[in-house]
Amino acid sequence: MVIVANVSPTERTLDIIELLADHPEGLALSDIARRLKLPKSIAHRLLSILVDRNFAIQEAVTQHYRLAIRTAALGLRFFGNIGLNEICQPILNRLAQRTGEFVRVCAAENGELVWIASAQGSSEGLRYDPTMEAGPALHATANGRAWLSTLDDIDALAQVRRRGFILPRHYARSLVANEKELSVELKRVRECGYSISADESVIGIAALAAPIPDREGGPALGCVSVAGPSVRMPSSRLKAVAPDLLAAARELSGTWPIPHRSWRPSAA
Repeated sequence: MVIVANVSPTERTLDIIELLADHPEGLALSDIARRLKLPKSIAHRLLSILVDRNFAIQEAVTQHYRLAIRTAALGLRFFGNIGLNEICQPILNRLAQRTGEFVRVCAAENGELVWIASAQGSSEGLRYDPTMEAGPALHATANGRAWLSTLDDIDALAQVRRRGFILPRHYARSLVANEKELSVELKRVRECGYSISADESVIGIAALAAPIPDREGGPALGCVSVAGPSVRMPSSRLKAVAPDLLAAARELSGTWPIPHRSWRPSAA
């Protein structure tokens, strides 16, 4: 994450919050300043504001900074108020029970996908149980490509161009590496209604994802996915799971609690 000279203090503060969200153990002031390319004096001033407002905590022993529970609670309060968790969880639980695999939902907002709920269907043996970290990369995951498939090609490519085809550091690889390959893949997803990812972001894991349709015909509200160990999820099993996945996507669409109009393709 690069901070440029004309970025406002507000934006820099939000960059700090995003960075600390990925480091629950906390980071030293020097690490925060280095990672965000900030002078230590500015980083310290912004962190002091977060601490004073109880959005961050400085550990007494290590002097590391971490996010306060209050920060996470705000997100939970928001989800509670709009009812997304209450709507999603029963549907995810049923899908997890039917498939015996890990299920989760992401919501689309401003061209990003954000994880909001999950359910684990595997009670023994190999399990895929990832943390709910940053949302999926659009070009390199089943969820990302499923959502992109609900845009036209021009808008889908514009969304990927915002970050390019660069993979996040923890991703193993992507089967889609350029715009031509992305267009071909999105056409396939539109034809079958779901996207497949095998041994991409995580080696040894296969997933399929379906877009949650917008009842008014706009881009998908988000995506629902099923993922598990590749040895248990060959292509034949992925296809067998698809009908249950698509049914869950339709159910989520029909019960989504609020009008979702936070992002539309740009007219530019």
